[in-house]
This record gives sequence, structure tokens and C-alpha cells, in this order.
Amino acid sequence: MFSLIFIAGVFVSTSLAALPDCGKTPIPPDESRIVGGKIAKAYSWPWQVEMCMDYGWGSCDLRCGGTIIDEQWIMSAAHCVDGYEDQPGSFGIKVGTYNYNDNNETGEVVFNVSQVFKNPQYGSPHQFSHDISLLKLSGKITFTNHIQPVCVPKNVSDIVHKGKSAYVTGWGATSEDGPVSDKLRQVQVPFLDMSECTKEYGSSEIDDTMECAGKQGVDSCQGDSGVDSCQGDSGGPLVTKHTDGRWFQAGIVSWGQKKATQVYIPVHQPTVISSKKLLVMISVNKQICLLKSLFIVFYNF
Repeated sequence: MFSLIFIAGVFVSTSLAALPDCGKTPIPPDESRIVGGKIAKAYSWPWQVEMCMDYGWGSCDLRCGGTIIDEQWIMSAAHCVDGYEDQPGSFGIKVGTYNYNDNNETGEVVFNVSQVFKNPQYGSPHQFSHDISLLKLSGKITFTNHIQPVCVPKNVSDIVHKGKSAYVTGWGATSEDGPVSDKLRQVQVPFLDMSECTKEYGSSEIDDTMECAGKQGVDSCQGDSGVDSCQGDSGGPLVTKHTDGRWFQAGIVSWGQKKATQVYIPVHQPTVISSKKLLVMISVNKQICLLKSLFIVFYNF
């Protein structure tokens, strides 16, 4: 049994990936090799955000994870915002947060969302194809030791693949259908060949917008030999560390399913690196373009 992850590749043309301080961790994460997931060191993944949503109960409750990619933009999964593209006020973004249930953490800031962009190819050809979105905040983030942007790849060499491991973070459930974790958790996963993904899921579920990471065994939600993300981690990052010490986002937690053994297999939505025809261009202060399943953000271009 494979615990699998699919990831969505993200590339930036100019300023975003070139931010001199992106991908840095003022509080270094624990990179020790362990079996299964564990609670992360507080604020050691400073680009991780909590996306919350008002479901009509008068509170903003955890919906998905996300990633700070610059002072006003959050990257997440398309399925986290699907159906709410015209209702940005339904969402809130918490930055600088570690304990999901603590609303008074020092340095934590909650932002409203002013705009939501979903990849227009989301859901085609398969349910979770092109599972990537961008959310624009109503204000600008002030970076601190607890709040930092991740680096966004601008070329193939920025994506560390075969033979390398990545880290997934989130507040996902620690057991199937169980409660979410109060504190941010992390898990280390290796990248896998697509042939292994297709063998596990079948060609009817996998397409060329997806890529695999994971390990044989059961998932880390249950704390055994397999490693993976858990329910509630959707939209959160999969990151790799580069030789210069900076962290780049290589994927986004996307989807999972139950297998016959009742093992939850979350999947991160990857994408094939491509520069095919331009699908859409949205003009705001920045122009956000979608190339196949890739978001490319241009500054003053």
C-alpha cells in the first residue's frame, strides 16, 4: 500500500522567486528523520497559513492550509475555494499561527480576502486536476520571525525531485475522521515515480497534471510506518530545501481517498512543468497568468 501525495508545481517569472529573503526560516525546523509525522517546532514553517471560513455559525473555522508567497498573496488548492470565487469575504487567512485553537498567539494576524482566483482548468480531465488557487489579502503582510514567504520556483532546477525528500505541513486530522491537530504537524516524504502512482490509483484517477510523493505503508495520520499528509491538510505546502538553504514550494496538498484497508491516502496535486498556451490573464496590480496548471505571477511586466 502506498501513501501517496500529488503536488501542484508553481513557477514565478521575476520578483517572487527572486525575493532575497524568501524560503528562510528564522526558527529552523526539525529536519531529523523519523517514521511518520510529528508536531513541528513552533513557527519553524513561517509560510504556513490557516485558511478559515465562516460557515454561518459566527466563527471562522479551519477549512484548509495555504502558503505565503509574497506580502499580499496566498497560494492554496482550488478545491478549497471552489464555489466561492465570488465570495472572498467568506474567507479569513491567519498568518503567524502555530496552535490552531489559540486565537491570541503573539504575532498572529488575521486578514480578510479581497479576491479569489481558481485555475479555470480545475476539475478537467479529472476531479482534482489543476488543483491550485491564489487568494489576495485585503492588506499587506509584515514579515517577522514567525511570518515569512516561501520561495516559488521559476525554473525546473528549483524543483528537487527524484532521490530527494520533501516536507508536508498542516493541521490535519491525526486519525481517519478524527479531530484536527491543535499544533502544526510535519511529515517527511520521498518523491516517487508516476508509474507507482498509476499502479496504485489507476489511470482513471491520474493525469499529467499530477506527480507523486509518499511511502509504502499506512499513513502518518495513524502514526505507523507510512508517511503522508492527513485530512484537513488540503491546500498546504509540500516544500524542498535547496543547496543555498532556502525552501521552495514544490506542491500543494490536494486530495485523498479511502482504500480497501481503510487507510487514508491524501494526495498532493503536482503538475507537469509546461509552458503551453496561455489560458487566462487577470489584471490586478500584478498580472496573474495560468499556463496549463501552472500559476505564473509577473510583477510590473
